[in-house]
Order: sequence, then structure tokens, then C-alpha cells
Amino acid sequence: MSDVNVEALIKESEEIMQRMDKVEEKAKDEVVKYFDRIHDKLFAYQLFFLAGYISLVAIPSIHVSPWLLIIPAFCIARLIHLDWRMMEHNRVLSDVKNQNKYQLDKLNEKQMWTNMQSLEVILESIVTTVVFIFLLLTCI
Repeated sequence: MSDVNVEALIKESEEIMQRMDKVEEKAKDEVVKYFDRIHDKLFAYQLFFLAGYISLVAIPSIHVSPWLLIIPAFCIARLIHLDWRMMEHNRVLSDVKNQNKYQLDKLNEKQMWTNMQSLEVILESIVTTVVFIFLLLTCI
């Protein structure tokens, strides 16, 4: 193979790697967007359950502990905290060129933690739903 062919292959492989890096970055951004959308939906969902729990507590013939209001309120507070964490993550990313490797590694660790917390909130929402349905069925 001639030097021209080798140089052309190297240049082509570098272009492919750059395109793959762009696709990877776009995919990471999409994950954050999807979690943000999920958080918005879960927030509305938890507000619905908070209203439902308040309704159950307010009905005098049904004896439901007011302490159950903690379940959806806790989920709502965690969702607000997660949205704040995601905002902070995007704020730091907006100045990514001025970050060193340590700061970027720390940022990735925080994002992984935030993703795990998001999954926990999704599971907590399922628990909230199950508890609410159980209360409705036992009160009827």
C-alpha cells in the first residue's frame, strides 16, 4: 500500500471516530432529556397521589393515617432535588471546555448517581401506586 492510501485510511478512520464521538455525546444528552421528561411525568403523577391521599385522610368515615401523606410528599421532594441536580449538571456542561479531567470524572460520577436516584424514584412511584390502590380497595 502506498503512503497516500495509508494516509487516506487514517484520515477516514479519524473522521469515523469523530462522528462516533458526536453520536455518543448526543446519546448522553438524549438520556438526560428522557430522564427529565420522566421526572416531569412522575411529578404530576405524585401530585395526583398526594391529592388522593389528602382526600382519603379528609373523609371522616375512612380511617387513614395522615402520616401516609409522607410517601408522595417525599417522592415529590426527591424529584425536585433530582431536577436541581440535573440543572447543575447541565450548568457545568455548558462550560465543559474549561473543566479539567478530575472535574469531568466527578461530573460523570454525579450523573450516574443522579440516574440511579431517578430509577429509585420510579420504583417509589410504583410503591406509592400500590399503597394507594390497596387503601382504596380496603376502604370500599
